[in-house]
Amino acid sequence: MLNTKRQFDYVFQAYIVLLLVLALALFIITYGIDGGTSTRPYEFYRTFFFFFLFYSLCIILLSNTNHLLGILLLCFLCSTALLVLDYSLNDFLTIRLLLYLTLQTVLLSHVSHPYNLIVPILLALGALSLQLLPPFLGENDLNPQLRPIEVEELVALLAILLSSGYLQIALRHYHALHEKAKAQIEILNTTITKLTIFSQSLQSYARTAELEAAKKERYRISREIHDISGYMFTNIIAMMDAIIASGCRNSDQTSEMCSAARSQAQEGLVETRRALHLLRKSDTEREVGMRAIYKIKKIFESTTGVQVEIESGNLDATFGDELDLILYRIVQEGLTNALRHGHATCVRILFWIVEDSVQVIILDNGTGAKKIIKGIGLAGMEERISRLGGVVRAENAPEGGFQLTVTIPLLKEQTDDTNSLG
Repeated sequence: MLNTKRQFDYVFQAYIVLLLVLALALFIITYGIDGGTSTRPYEFYRTFFFFFLFYSLCIILLSNTNHLLGILLLCFLCSTALLVLDYSLNDFLTIRLLLYLTLQTVLLSHVSHPYNLIVPILLALGALSLQLLPPFLGENDLNPQLRPIEVEELVALLAILLSSGYLQIALRHYHALHEKAKAQIEILNTTITKLTIFSQSLQSYARTAELEAAKKERYRISREIHDISGYMFTNIIAMMDAIIASGCRNSDQTSEMCSAARSQAQEGLVETRRALHLLRKSDTEREVGMRAIYKIKKIFESTTGVQVEIESGNLDATFGDELDLILYRIVQEGLTNALRHGHATCVRILFWIVEDSVQVIILDNGTGAKKIIKGIGLAGMEERISRLGGVVRAENAPEGGFQLTVTIPLLKEQTDDTNSLG
């Protein structure tokens, strides 16, 4: 943004230099080398060039200072130089006008909006007073034919000064608004990027936490099975050893110990079945397949405010860990790109099985893309899917926005497994 502001300032500095050069060129063209109507051409030229250079120096210093006292002092010196130059020139709408425009441009660069709205009026009043002063000061021998400004010339001079001043104010104000809008867009893009990263982190954390919880539950149930089986088998072995040691001499005692061993074995079987049932229940309750995708949809909507619609069509609940994870990453990457690059407010995700292939279409209502550049996420997705023989197609949607289409062939083993599960 700073570079753009400097370029804008350079344009107005070049405009100031152009006005000064034009004023000097018009003076030379108008008065030539013989001083025109002046009876004292040497003094006429010397006075003009001295005060013109003095005025130009003040303008340069004024355009490069920000100190209030310095600005006021340089404005006074510029007014003095203009008074002397006006006292010997009749060129109201050429040389004089260009010099006033130069001062006006520099002053407008120092005053911010809306206070700069008064600058053209003040400068017009100052120019008016300078046009009326020379006749009151009497004739001078540098230009005996010095004449007062005519009404038409005065009106034209003031109109040009005011219109030029307010045109510059409009340009500067528009440029300031444009730069402010660019800064806000940059802040918005940064915020969207941070929000997207946060959403991804939250999704990853939720999935990791879920997997960790499932893993801990499996370990707990495994330990429980180990403890149950170890306790029961130890008791049964001890009872069998006691029976062997007794030599079965007491049939009643032997029968009682066999019944106790059987009871222990039956109790152990019940406890083991209960633990295995809990283990299987933890596996079925784990978020996999479409349940995991609906979960990241909910997280994404709550963190970003973007509406997400999912149509699962004839899709199975799960396709196994590998394909489930790939579908999960496809949806995650599609949602991320829709928000970060497309600034979408609504995303549709369509799943369908077509000719032994699962097809995923992600549509958004964002800005689309003038040129599709494959980033790390899209390239990584394409690499993973290509290993399964799948295809990724990214393009602008016909109705507007962006469309990501992924087609992955289903292996026969996967299809048989999912059908048997269903």
